[in-house]
Amino acid sequence: MWPADNESSTRWPVYTRGNIGEVYPEVVLPLEWDLAGPPSELGWREGAAEIGFVTASDFDPDEDMTFIGVFGGYAYFNASIMRLLGVRTPGVAVDLIDQQFLGESDVPPYLPRPGDRNLAATGRLIRSALSTMLAKDVPLLIDMKLRADAQIAVAPNCDAPTDELWSYVKRSMSDNWAFFIRSHVVNSTKAMIASGQLTDLCQARFGDPNLAIVLTTGIGEVRSASPAQEMWRLANDTSEDRFDQEFADFLLQYGHRGPNEFSVAGKDWAAYPEIALAAIELLRGANPDRAPQAQQQQARLNREAALADAHGRMGWQKKRLDAAIAKTALWSRAREASKDEVIRAVQPVRHAVLEMFRRTAERGGVPDTIGPMLLTRIEFEQYLVEPASMVDRIESRREQYQTLREHEPPFAFSGVQPPVSEWVPRSADHGSVEVGQVLTGAAGSPGVAQGRARVLLDPSDPSALQPGDILVAPLTDPSWTPLFLSAEAVVVEVGAALSHSMIVSRELGIPCVVGVALAASTIPDGALIEVDGQAGTVRILEVPEPSSPQN
Repeated sequence: MWPADNESSTRWPVYTRGNIGEVYPEVVLPLEWDLAGPPSELGWREGAAEIGFVTASDFDPDEDMTFIGVFGGYAYFNASIMRLLGVRTPGVAVDLIDQQFLGESDVPPYLPRPGDRNLAATGRLIRSALSTMLAKDVPLLIDMKLRADAQIAVAPNCDAPTDELWSYVKRSMSDNWAFFIRSHVVNSTKAMIASGQLTDLCQARFGDPNLAIVLTTGIGEVRSASPAQEMWRLANDTSEDRFDQEFADFLLQYGHRGPNEFSVAGKDWAAYPEIALAAIELLRGANPDRAPQAQQQQARLNREAALADAHGRMGWQKKRLDAAIAKTALWSRAREASKDEVIRAVQPVRHAVLEMFRRTAERGGVPDTIGPMLLTRIEFEQYLVEPASMVDRIESRREQYQTLREHEPPFAFSGVQPPVSEWVPRSADHGSVEVGQVLTGAAGSPGVAQGRARVLLDPSDPSALQPGDILVAPLTDPSWTPLFLSAEAVVVEVGAALSHSMIVSRELGIPCVVGVALAASTIPDGALIEVDGQAGTVRILEVPEPSSPQN
């Protein structure tokens, strides 16, 4: 077993990479999970209880981890217990929860069991739904900001003693992490409730659930889109003599973002500014029509036209539609804003960890930042005292880590995860698509676009993406957002209605389809494809000729 692995739940056996893959896309590192895993589980339990869809009796007292877990080194989310939200909410089906939250049709189907229905939970859920649809603002975001500000304010300076840095890291994770996760769970679930209400209304009144996507495009003030908008300005509207100062200002405001940004091991832009600079360079001299302001304006026009048509068909009930749209917009913004506060809070923790890594490297430890994260918390404390004593263990574990990275974990499983020996290597040939073939996923952001598929696996090096290309990725977190601006459309293997890629693509007015299984493995780089973001389809128009073997 990987040191971060947990035992799977016996009562709630179905797990999926859906949703959690955006937060933990890579192999989960042991030190990180020792710090973040238990408070993350606590935050999920508290958030779900606050919404009302779980009770204390739903949890096995002998199971420390139920909502989330690490299996074969990868983080998974418990689909079984999340589906109680659909079972226990009147008028909501399990399929809707899968669509809104998990985004994967191949997750093992829900099988009803005694005890799944609970009248007390149903009553609490009705109250939560009412409060969601009646809300005018989100006070919880203020609480999150204040807690993040407080954690940042007491962060030790980089020249503080090592024991002070380590104490800060442990205290921050034990005292605050559960609060941040609970708050994000509450905001995300309310976003799902609001979005589900709008989707149901569009299905019932117009026979088109995907109309909800058009009606929530270009809503404005989506915090995860702001860094990309500012990167565009730096790339195209900033003079050379002002760039250094304005880029420094950019890092002060957005430097906490970056790849794998929930992780203590993530590479935020403040610590690794070259990643942000590469994204800005990609946007230099781009077609002005791709400017965020222009695309957002077009998205708003499309939304207003669709809304006018819907109003005409709703008649005297149009205010009901307006309310559903407004609440979906409110809670979608809240979800992205709460994620931003979580990431703001983790940045000083991450920087304290990086400083400890630098010091241990100077005293005989390993020179990279991944190596120490391969240790458990107890092992790491020994490493702080005598770095050389743990080098052999780090290198041994690094081999296992690399093996896990080279294989694709199953997207979902029930009961026990298949052993790594049965996983498909990432280098395996999954076959290819044919001209005329249509790949289906979930509608993400409306619009139709054609372009060459550019398959990217890492946002840190976007140089292969050229103007007119369509970005194809296994999954995306907010660090991918700047790349969206240079793409004609976005295709993602993993995603659901509340995926970051969906929300940000709608804000930026970029066609997007998510949940296209094996898209990054089967669509050849350079293939000509057509993306229909409202239909949720990817059509293969032309496949490049295979390269001739080298002599």
